[in-house]
Amino acid sequence: MRHRAAAATVPAAMAIVGMSCRFPGSTGPEAYYRSLIEGADLFSPPPRERWAWCGNDRIQVPRMGVLADIFAFDNTLFRISPREAETIDPHQRLMLEEAWLAVENAGYALEDFRRRTTGVFVAVYNPDFQFYARAGEWDEISRMYLAAGSAHVMVPNRISYVLDLNGPSEVVDTACSSSLVAVHRAVEAIRNGECEQAVVGGVSLLLEPSRLVMLQELGLLSLSGCCAPFDRDSRGQVLGEGVAALVIKQLDNALADRDTIHAVITGCGVNHQGATSGGLTRPSAAAQAELIRKTYRRHGLGPDAVAYIEAHGNGGAGDLSELLAFQHVFDDGIAIGSVKGNIGFLEAAGGLSQIIKVVMAMKHGVMPATRSHHSLIEDADLRPGSTPILRENTPLRDIAGNSNQPFSAGIHAYGLGGCNAHVILSQPSAIAAPDMDVLPILLSGEDTGEIMRAAERLLEWLRQNPSPSLSDICFTLAAGSPNKQQRAAFLVASKEDLADRLASFIGHARATDSMSLPRTERLTEAMDQWLAGGIVAWEDIIPCGHRIAVAPAPLRRRRFPLPTVAASK
Repeated sequence: MRHRAAAATVPAAMAIVGMSCRFPGSTGPEAYYRSLIEGADLFSPPPRERWAWCGNDRIQVPRMGVLADIFAFDNTLFRISPREAETIDPHQRLMLEEAWLAVENAGYALEDFRRRTTGVFVAVYNPDFQFYARAGEWDEISRMYLAAGSAHVMVPNRISYVLDLNGPSEVVDTACSSSLVAVHRAVEAIRNGECEQAVVGGVSLLLEPSRLVMLQELGLLSLSGCCAPFDRDSRGQVLGEGVAALVIKQLDNALADRDTIHAVITGCGVNHQGATSGGLTRPSAAAQAELIRKTYRRHGLGPDAVAYIEAHGNGGAGDLSELLAFQHVFDDGIAIGSVKGNIGFLEAAGGLSQIIKVVMAMKHGVMPATRSHHSLIEDADLRPGSTPILRENTPLRDIAGNSNQPFSAGIHAYGLGGCNAHVILSQPSAIAAPDMDVLPILLSGEDTGEIMRAAERLLEWLRQNPSPSLSDICFTLAAGSPNKQQRAAFLVASKEDLADRLASFIGHARATDSMSLPRTERLTEAMDQWLAGGIVAWEDIIPCGHRIAVAPAPLRRRRFPLPTVAASK
């Protein structure tokens, strides 16, 4: 039975209210989750077309987790000239887009989102673009942009600048644990009053071969092209690429703002192993176990508070230390999994791939299997049955033993150099809300054409996304609707009704008559006031619904390839 341990003051819980990601084989959390449930093979050959200038790249590994076109970028959305965009590290460009998409996923228009002081914490440490800054063929004007375009510090700072966010703006680099440390840094910044909410990101791309060759020569990479987490016959890790972002805020504020709460962060912590492991790059089971104990204790939790651990588990030599750490802290039989068998080790983005996997499993009720795991590592110190690896897609109720408590999981990572991190996630509680017989749909734009395009986009989105509730759609449009000069509004009683009225509106360029639908005097007055150009507190008028991403405008990307480099032998 899970319990909450005694604690003097339990730190405030946080909510994940927005998510976005691009991982090998998928774009977006839903597609990512489907690929994991299907157990898809998401590895592909190294992307040699990116460094055609290299006559002999010396890469021996046959496969890795590669993203699709990483050079496409919507520079106009962020008011960046093409000349400047081509000098910006793709890490910056992709991270900027994912931050934007995460805010959009949270259901906020940018002008509403930035009313809260917002921090930006981005995990990034891949230096590949520095090679192109030095060796690329740039003209004089382009070289002027390179100081900002190639600097790691600009990855979060460009997000803060472009989105006009005023909280802390920081790079987080603790090697393999960077993403989870970035989450921890964001959570503590919110708790300490440095910001009210935060965008947390992680990004890693392979732009040139030298670092991959270095890791290969150190014996860290699997020459079979297979990543088998915690497996007795594993031969090393498979490198991958990824970019992801979360929006995090205090749980109480998320509830008050009627955000969609994807998951609750009930605890997090970091530590360093010191010299206990006997080596700077050797993970310490004792230090990882101590971090987990302290993190749960600080947040008023017992070690039985979680039913599952999404582990670092990358198929390398550190897998055993992680299992021993779990064995020291948790009861025998706790379920353990790792996403790296599916997509590889995403370096700075790895921790977010773990978090989003678990969040989506909480949403859909099934935890994906650990791909390519067959036989557990054998070691005299590892008790049989203490750390079973989840080998099949498994309903959460089976993992939790049919507990009636919200499902909770630990997310764990250790970093090259000794920095460990642990995050505790829980399912959000269901919240009952009053309902309304009819709901207002609000559209606004600078002119009739802009409203028409918004209506067309909403209708198309409705046809492709049948699951969102009418109340969520209505509330998001009302709470986040820019109060532009041209406005249209109509009442609907169902999503079918909404689709019909949108189609009629598009055909006639005016709001359709909905006088036959029942309405309250308060709702009628609010709609009349809004249509007349007034500002209405729709949060008070509409008691139901939560913020979601409604009919987001598509990104209009163009391609900005890497610069020409003189061929080498």
